[in-house]
Amino acid sequence: MSERERVRAERTAAFFGLYGELSSQSGFEKIGQYAQHGSTTRLVHSVAVAYYSYRLAFFLGLSFHARDLVRGALLHDYFLYDAQDGDPAHKGHWTRHPEIALENAGKDLPLTAIEADVIRKHMFPLTHQPPCYRESVVVAIIDKGCAVYEFFCRRQPYAKLRRAMGERTWRPVRLLPLPED
Repeated sequence: MSERERVRAERTAAFFGLYGELSSQSGFEKIGQYAQHGSTTRLVHSVAVAYYSYRLAFFLGLSFHARDLVRGALLHDYFLYDAQDGDPAHKGHWTRHPEIALENAGKDLPLTAIEADVIRKHMFPLTHQPPCYRESVVVAIIDKGCAVYEFFCRRQPYAKLRRAMGERTWRPVRLLPLPED
């Protein structure tokens, strides 16, 4: 294994360590029940945004808070409803969901200022407040790139990433309503 491959493997292991830590402390993995773009679940989308944001920050040689970047990116779409179901209550979802995600994340975990900014500002420029931290800028850019990729690569986006996560997390799970008594 080359030095470059070893460093990449260490960073990937560190990333999934942060993912595992967050998933054990919160209920954010419930977002895996909802479709995001195309055939991607919201959980796979969030993991992809976090993973590629983390990789881009290292690639650019940025000084950044890795834990805050990863946690904020994983939680950026932490809302528990189907935004594409046609429900009038979800009107304006694209500009409102960052606040909903921030509220949900804040109920589960204490958040740093950077994590909160990543979650709140990831839809910039659709939301009019620009990001305050470089971590937020990276996540906002990668989120757009992942959304475009997921839209056009509908069969099996992020095959390697899904394998690393475990196959159980990539297919939307449709919950059946409970029978009424």
